[in-house]
Amino acid sequence: MKKPRSGNSFFRNTLAQTAGRLLYLLTRVGLPPLILHYVSLEEYGLWATCFLLISYVSMGAFGVSNVYIRYVAEYNAKNQHEAISGLVSTGLLLTFTFSVLALSGIWLAMPWLLQTFKVAPHLQHTAQVLILGTLATMLLDMTLGAFAYILHGLQKIAQQTLVWIISFLLETALIVTLLLLHYGIEALLWAFFARYIFSTLVYIALCYRAIPDLRISLWLVNRKFFGTFLKYGGILQVSGLLSVAMYSIERVLAGYLSGLAAIAVLDLGQKFPVMASQVFSSMNASFLPAITEAHHLGKQEDIQRLYTQGLRYLNLLNGLAMGFLAPFATWLIIAWIGDSTTMNMADTVKVLACACAGYQLHVLTGPLSAYYQGINHPARTFGYIGWQAAFVGVGLITVWRYFSFTVVTIAVLVMAARILSALIYLLVGNFRLKLTLWRFIRSVLMPGIIPYLFGYGLMAALLPWLGLLQANRWQWIGILGVLGVAYVSLTVGFFYAFMCGPEEQGQIRQKLRRRA
Repeated sequence: MKKPRSGNSFFRNTLAQTAGRLLYLLTRVGLPPLILHYVSLEEYGLWATCFLLISYVSMGAFGVSNVYIRYVAEYNAKNQHEAISGLVSTGLLLTFTFSVLALSGIWLAMPWLLQTFKVAPHLQHTAQVLILGTLATMLLDMTLGAFAYILHGLQKIAQQTLVWIISFLLETALIVTLLLLHYGIEALLWAFFARYIFSTLVYIALCYRAIPDLRISLWLVNRKFFGTFLKYGGILQVSGLLSVAMYSIERVLAGYLSGLAAIAVLDLGQKFPVMASQVFSSMNASFLPAITEAHHLGKQEDIQRLYTQGLRYLNLLNGLAMGFLAPFATWLIIAWIGDSTTMNMADTVKVLACACAGYQLHVLTGPLSAYYQGINHPARTFGYIGWQAAFVGVGLITVWRYFSFTVVTIAVLVMAARILSALIYLLVGNFRLKLTLWRFIRSVLMPGIIPYLFGYGLMAALLPWLGLLQANRWQWIGILGVLGVAYVSLTVGFFYAFMCGPEEQGQIRQKLRRRA
């Protein structure tokens, strides 16, 4: 059977994941105003805390998931389906054992957790239900999510993304329905559980359709695969745990210093930058299986081309989002949440504005990490985490010595650490890939910087008018929509006319004609 071209699969998968993430962004942005209408800010902070906890626990299987993706891609390229069966059987045993231990550990540590996050006495029972419920659901997905990673390794990412889209739309509909029925904060838990049960069952069916001879059995558990998980997966495991710690360090610090309300401010302020970065970071998921296959086939030029072009457009798209979010932060928060007296509006706006650049640079490290994993050098991913930890440590000492610990100072500190560590990590990786500094600045960095110039220029030109405008939330949504269209048109037009050569312009026109 003729195999599809890997380049076509890569861009098709990238397009599907980006579109799916954009739709996910729309649902996640639309939910908080409704949720805050039915639950208190403290309860919302409790829900955000649940995901902070499960992000750490779920990283216990980070290395396992990457083993699935990388080695399923390799075994599929070699047509070794029996090896895929053994790999998955071994992985399921490992993740099931870990899940039982993790759930037991959190249950025993519950009193300490409630005290650490300063949960009010009247919310402690609710907190226990939410924490254990979300954790159990995530551990279920962590174990049986192996079937989603199989699809990922087979480069059937577009198919897997479609199931994911249907599942989070189901979750969204259930959240709205249950909130209207006055289930309170537990509505989010039941919808979360239903989403993962649905997606897991569909992933299993799709895997068996893609590999009819796939078998899951204890008899297929093999010491060889244990070694794979412990060696390759173990390195990524430690890297993943440290990465999550750095990714959520500001929430941990804010929760420890100020309680649940500070976590809620960070969650609301970072919602737009985080979700925007996740929309385009979905491109990174296509790099690992594509690079693994190209490396196995000895196609080094394909790897360099995918890396450079992917990084260029990844930064452009992230810059388009962040370059609008940062200058128009005040009006975006008003249009989204409203000029609420129940939240710290000024701090939320400042957190939004300063988070943008940090998350943009963070996303750019994804293709390089995928490259290291694909060529079987996962230990090199520690470089980014190590530099980030060092900068956060220096920042904490500086704030403690000269400033005070507030939500805003913590957000600024972590943003600066992300930017500096990402730049160092990328420069070292570019040297290994023989990508010159000037080409990196011109081809990759500049497309992500130009949008900020247009965004802040547009905001400066309109600030006198916007500052005097007395508009309600719906009017602000319409105004920002018009401004967004003008901003994107100007920025993309400038990029096409002045930052693309004739060959790249021809490729863009060809892809647009093909899409049309």
